[in-house]
Amino acid sequence: MSTTIMVTGAARGIGAAVARTLLQQGYRVIGIDLQADPPQWEITQQISADEHSRWQGVTQDITESEQTYRLIAGILEQHQVTGLVNAAGILIMGSLLEATEQDWQRTLAVNLLAPVAVSQQVARHFCRQKQGSIVTVSSNSARMPRMQLGMYATTKAALSHFCRNLALETAPYQVRVNIVSPGSTLTRMQKQLWTDDQPPAAVMEGDLQQYRTGIPLRKLAQPEDIASTVSFLLSDQAEQITMQEIVVDGGATLGV
Repeated sequence: MSTTIMVTGAARGIGAAVARTLLQQGYRVIGIDLQADPPQWEITQQISADEHSRWQGVTQDITESEQTYRLIAGILEQHQVTGLVNAAGILIMGSLLEATEQDWQRTLAVNLLAPVAVSQQVARHFCRQKQGSIVTVSSNSARMPRMQLGMYATTKAALSHFCRNLALETAPYQVRVNIVSPGSTLTRMQKQLWTDDQPPAAVMEGDLQQYRTGIPLRKLAQPEDIASTVSFLLSDQAEQITMQEIVVDGGATLGV
């Protein structure tokens, strides 16, 4: 398999798990991340020698729109790209009553405006070649209000709806666009919410004071759980699936 998948936010966490899964399936993967020194990225340290030949890490802040556009244009010209995974994101916790304009601008730039721009550019290319699949990693918090996560949830909700609309416009060109929305997943971002090295009881059991349900399956998702769903949506097995959102949260949002 010689086709190439681009993955943003690939250095660690869910993005790294997605890239590893795709490499194991034989794809060529180009990972894009803000982190410097790609040879030292989490994923680069974990893949096999054979996978290294099909892996390329690129340092790029995707909120730098002109530089990112030129980077993506070069990749599309040089490689047979058939898939894009938007996995980059940031979490700035805090009350919406206290959120600053700077907080909003940064969250909007990373979680919404950058993936919108990258998706638009790649979708145009896919429409011209009459082939391609885009999968965006959103969040189950986009489906219901969450205390202290208002900025994150708002930007993810907007991103999810952008993807549904993009899917509608690209469908006549045989281009598919789907969403994977994780719940609590064992990543560095999730650990931002903890006060020690164990998940708070409220994550599993819920917390009425926070208006939060628990996780019916009584376990956190692993990044590989999200990656498996992403890779399915990119594959030919999902060739009749577009405009859909798959929630991978152990039942935390109760199917809403």
